[in-house]
Amino acid sequence: MIFLPIFSAIALAACSSDPGDSTNATDSSTTSDSSDETITMAITADIPDLNPQGASERMSGSIKFHVFETLVAPDENMDLQPLLAESYEQLDDLTWEFKLKEGISFHDGEPFNAEAVKTNFDRVLDPDIASPMFAQFNVIDEVEVIDDYTVHFITGEPFQSLPNNLSHFGGAIISPKAIEDAENGDHNLDLDPVGTGPFVFESWTQGESINFEKNEDYWGDAVDFDALTYLIVPEQSTRIAMLDTGEVDIIDDIEPVNTGQIDAMDDASLVAVESMRSNYIGFNLDVEPLDDERVRQAFAHAIDRDTLVTGFYGEYGSKATVQLAIYIFGYNPDSDFPEYDIERARELLAEAGFEDGFTTSIWLEESDSVAVQVAQHVQDQVAEIGINLEIQQLEWTTLITETTEGNHDLFLLGWSNNLGDPNDAIYRQFHSDNIGAAGNRMWYSNDEVDELLIDARKESDDAVRESMYQEVQAILAEEVPRIDYVHPYYILGVGDHIEGFEQFVSEHHSFRNASIIEN
Repeated sequence: MIFLPIFSAIALAACSSDPGDSTNATDSSTTSDSSDETITMAITADIPDLNPQGASERMSGSIKFHVFETLVAPDENMDLQPLLAESYEQLDDLTWEFKLKEGISFHDGEPFNAEAVKTNFDRVLDPDIASPMFAQFNVIDEVEVIDDYTVHFITGEPFQSLPNNLSHFGGAIISPKAIEDAENGDHNLDLDPVGTGPFVFESWTQGESINFEKNEDYWGDAVDFDALTYLIVPEQSTRIAMLDTGEVDIIDDIEPVNTGQIDAMDDASLVAVESMRSNYIGFNLDVEPLDDERVRQAFAHAIDRDTLVTGFYGEYGSKATVQLAIYIFGYNPDSDFPEYDIERARELLAEAGFEDGFTTSIWLEESDSVAVQVAQHVQDQVAEIGINLEIQQLEWTTLITETTEGNHDLFLLGWSNNLGDPNDAIYRQFHSDNIGAAGNRMWYSNDEVDELLIDARKESDDAVRESMYQEVQAILAEEVPRIDYVHPYYILGVGDHIEGFEQFVSEHHSFRNASIIEN
């Protein structure tokens, strides 16, 4: 088994399953000369779309990043590096200049240039498009083309996190011809992605598989294998069996209770990577009685998070006390949600007029058996204060759509802070402008929080900015629009014949440097 600390990525090369081994077991393996090499990864659920300006969720980002690229991207230490950009600098409080790499083409042969960048951001900021990525970039007033390979991003206010935001997959650059064709009704950006990345889209059989081929004309270092396939396999036991038999090369979303099965395999290794993700119980504040702060506090007091984390995650997760993990800038070490106290929970519920309790529901992904167990644990605990919590398991895309539209009561989800910046984690999820598809599925609205989050986006003094985010977390811990309970590890199983696969703390993974080796 391999554990990776935060701010690290793992690149796998015939990894040992020795619990003490945290380095590559070999650096001298030779790549197979097979002329038809395909790497296959089994994932738990299909994704909503293949459009980087579309749905925002973990697996979508990883998959889209193989077809599309951003101007900048984080390295293994989460430090930003130029990707499609050659360089960038801040010219003044409101202007950022990006010099672009030359000689890059999209998969359809169109040139990558400043006009392509402008076309993309004009689209994502178009209110008629209503992109879920709008909130990621709404601080941008204009993208100005200076010359063929220079663009200026002009913001409406100082925004120190702009480069970080541009590294989000929502800032990936789509072929301008594909965008034009989509506007004319001749192309579907959700189903037919056209980018600059190392893989070219081949096919998508929804609910079954997504297939990519090597980009033979890639501007950078070409990948060392021919094709990449994602198989949608909701059942974890099936994914584990497929890895054991060699039917697939990599599987994700392994539950802590099943890690021993991977460790016992002769030809695969368990990989556990610390994350910047926070799993939470969310409330819809737009429905009664969840709009009452006392009811939400009663929920929090009724749930023993220590037992929850220990029982379901063990060594593969740490208890969450706020929305940010301890290593994220802006983390408030002095804030926490209401602690486990059944008597106080009963008192609060009675104060809110629900001494005899009430019935409500909690939604979660049907293929996430850990989430099911967590929901059952919560169901049992809140029953002690008279709350009848009905569990409803939904298919992933339905869960995302329905919570986006506000049709829920409670829900179980997680947020991957894949930019390593509090603006992404807190502004996206708690500012009232972002209610719905932009990220605020709690329907949370607080004028003071809104003002603090806007001011923090403008602030250039890190100490002042940090204090603003800490103040927001203190308010959220008191008002409890959601209860964060764990920062989980990412747990995968990887065949020992796979070299160079990278799993990042951002929750994204990459096959850019992967290859198939002979054992």
